[in-house]
Amino acid sequence: MNPGRLFFLMSICLLLFFSRVKSSSAHFVFSYQDTTLRNEKIINQDTNILDTALIVGKKLTAEEKMAEKQVTYKSIYFWGDTKNMVTLPYQGGLAVNLNKLYNLLSKKGRASRRLQRLFEREFEQDKVLAQWTALTEAYTPLTGDSLVKFRSYYEPSSKWLRKADHYDQIAYVQHSLKNYLDSVEIIHQRLSLPKLEILNP
Repeated sequence: MNPGRLFFLMSICLLLFFSRVKSSSAHFVFSYQDTTLRNEKIINQDTNILDTALIVGKKLTAEEKMAEKQVTYKSIYFWGDTKNMVTLPYQGGLAVNLNKLYNLLSKKGRASRRLQRLFEREFEQDKVLAQWTALTEAYTPLTGDSLVKFRSYYEPSSKWLRKADHYDQIAYVQHSLKNYLDSVEIIHQRLSLPKLEILNP
């Protein structure tokens, strides 16, 4: 056997052995170089640095975040599923899906649907934030801390943002910007105050 290939196979065995000891998230890139090619440079690549370089700076959209949750928590969507529980077969009668009936009545199914509703609210909030961020970047001259506080103080509700057309949204940003600039110190003081929780008797 070619000594270069033997060395390559031994390297793979060693890497696989040490990969069992390390975290399961470690990634390895295997490359083979014929030892007869003396003039070519060997490039050592740190795959951890490569992975970080690819991931840093990537911001997921609301849709991508939701799709990721649906994959990560797929058991939640399985146990919470009650859609098409009762169907009408072609041969007549009623057909009841027992798994979905269990999902409807079980504690696990109810808990799964509560978590699904939470994911839906987070999805709506992410969409509002994305749209609001784009509007404030396009139609205000604010930057840095002032922009962050302006967004926080004047963030509209998801219901209003869905119903308002683009011109109404721009008008809201400009009106809010005027109010912000007129009362910037007061607004910053209000945002710095701790939020009080009102307890119902």
